[in-house]
Amino acid sequence: MTDERQERRGASGIDAGGIRPSASYGIADRPEVDGIAVLALVGELDLAAAPLLRARIEQAGTGRALVIDFARVTFVDSAVLKELLRARGELAANGVRLVLAGVPMPVRRLLDLTRTSELFEDAENVEAALTQLSA
Repeated sequence: MTDERQERRGASGIDAGGIRPSASYGIADRPEVDGIAVLALVGELDLAAAPLLRARIEQAGTGRALVIDFARVTFVDSAVLKELLRARGELAANGVRLVLAGVPMPVRRLLDLTRTSELFEDAENVEAALTQLSA
């Protein structure tokens, strides 16, 4: 995509601790660079974010590569991990490289605990991912 597009979602809920404020998340498209799409994720991505993430990956994953920027992510759950694993397989089958950029420690911990970190190509940040994909 050539223009930045962003979607934010949030919902509040009630649990054993009482009313909990919305855990918002966002997914933004950044301009494509030489057939490389970039999706920037923000906030807490959980089961509520998974369908939108899936749709956005499907839209963005039509070039030669897709970079998913995690620099502003504070949390992901197993539903999001499932979408990343699904995307990895489908993109690879179509010859599209997937790079996770700026993965923060909470997300890295999930990948390490589930022994899925070695399945993904990663980079320190988006710029490093773009350089890696251009090499």
